[in-house]
Amino acid sequence: MLGVLEKKLADLVELAKRLKEQNDDLRAKNSSLVQENLSFQERVESLELSLLKDKEDLSQEKELTKMVVDGLIKSIDSLVENENENS
Repeated sequence: MLGVLEKKLADLVELAKRLKEQNDDLRAKNSSLVQENLSFQERVESLELSLLKDKEDLSQEKELTKMVVDGLIKSIDSLVENENENS
């Protein structure tokens, strides 16, 4: 009877050791994942800022293009008017 109890205790001690090792491994993996997550968050924030800047740049380019096209249209209209008046 005492031998069975000693075996069960030894099994429990072994199980506790394995669970502690697994717990330590999981803690290390969790810490690594937390760091990776922070890195990804920083990357996302950087990309968001970059996209906002690109959006602003495109908006400015769009306005400039619109002004240039409006100027070209006015010039063309003026040329057409002059041509019609000279004809």
